[in-house]
Amino acid sequence: MSRSELAAIAELERLSFEDCWSEKAVADTLAREDVVFGIEYDGDSPAGYFIGSASLGEAELYRIAVVPEKRGKGFGKRLMERFFESCPKDTKRFFLEVRMGNTAALRLYERFGFKRIYVRKGYYGDEDGVVMERESSLH
Repeated sequence: MSRSELAAIAELERLSFEDCWSEKAVADTLAREDVVFGIEYDGDSPAGYFIGSASLGEAELYRIAVVPEKRGKGFGKRLMERFFESCPKDTKRFFLEVRMGNTAALRLYERFGFKRIYVRKGYYGDEDGVVMERESSLH
């Protein structure tokens, strides 16, 4: 991971999330051996990224974001495809968690075969979290 990629992800975090990760938190996560990540560019400028982990036949998508002005232009779809491609071929199950009110993200994940398996009441304080899973038959 280059210094410019780290800075780009930290800036995308800041632009995308109220509870954004610090640059140190991003760096610490990316230093782990089980982490998969990718950045999608629009020309020379970062448009979005994902961070997840994959080991022992399972993968989890921790973060995915597209800068607000680039949303709805296919970057989220490409980032999801890259996430699956980044995971080992023997990955059997994929997980993620999303805010109940994030309908755009829920639609994206459902288009990729994720199913809602559990609701964490009040997980985000004032909002529920939805845990989703996808089986590898679609990988």
